[in-house]
Amino acid sequence: MPLTPTDNITNLLQNFLDVQSKRAQVIAGNIANADTAGYAAKELNFDDYLNEAVRQSSLPHSQQNDRALETYEPLITEQTPTVIGLDGNTVDVGREMADMAQTGTNFNFGAKMIQTRFKLLRAAIREGR
Repeated sequence: MPLTPTDNITNLLQNFLDVQSKRAQVIAGNIANADTAGYAAKELNFDDYLNEAVRQSSLPHSQQNDRALETYEPLITEQTPTVIGLDGNTVDVGREMADMAQTGTNFNFGAKMIQTRFKLLRAAIREGR
């Protein structure tokens, strides 16, 4: 939920954290199903979201749709298999663990960015007193 309709940076950071959380859930599901016969590994398609974010940010402020990114739901698609087990399972646990580590790093980065953003806003408010 956005703090204000005009704070696009904070909204973008919040959406980034939401997407990283969803990505971690998808990866955890893949790891949990690593031994399930016929399970097809899934991934979160983030490209559409990034394209929309770039498109929105390139528009003049009066034409930007603040709600466009809030309502965006990243697509969960099947991964292109790198390994297919004899039972038809396409989960590559090594890849999933690496992706989970990267997702954790991304989430921590986003959390630091939003923390810095709030500190900046707090400092600006205090200077106005």
